[in-house]
Amino acid sequence: MYSLSSPFNLREFDAASESDQAFARVLYRSSRGDLLQMQAEPDFIEQLIAMQQRMHDQGYRQSYPQARHLIIERDGAPIGRLIVNPGEQALRVVDITLLPQAQSQGAGSAVLAGLQVLAATQQATVSLGVNHGNLAARRLYARLGFMVEGEDQIQQQLRWSTP
Repeated sequence: MYSLSSPFNLREFDAASESDQAFARVLYRSSRGDLLQMQAEPDFIEQLIAMQQRMHDQGYRQSYPQARHLIIERDGAPIGRLIVNPGEQALRVVDITLLPQAQSQGAGSAVLAGLQVLAATQQATVSLGVNHGNLAARRLYARLGFMVEGEDQIQQQLRWSTP
């Protein structure tokens, strides 16, 4: 398991747990401001968000079948999720999402620092993608030593290696 600094913790996502499923729905919904701002009937928007979440999750599971799906907790309460794909040479952060009210409070830094420690012990790297528009995340990754490895019109691909 990835070790985090207190008060943060990681635990396995339990797909059979209704509370974990409910949290996943709340978390995904909180990340879809684009859909929540649509001019449409609320029921339609909720159905669209649910459909997008199913497709999103299915895509991750197909693309990264070995990935670990984890819940990020603060003092035992869920505040986010981490999907990380362990590889021989690199740990790939497939997704890291925090509830809006939990952002900028150290959780992201704690998760990434834990992954960096693990990668260093395995002589591996940590890689991830970040949207160009996610300036707060890009600043965090730069502060933690991630370097741009490539980019396209939507994302930068970043990598961290042991200094």
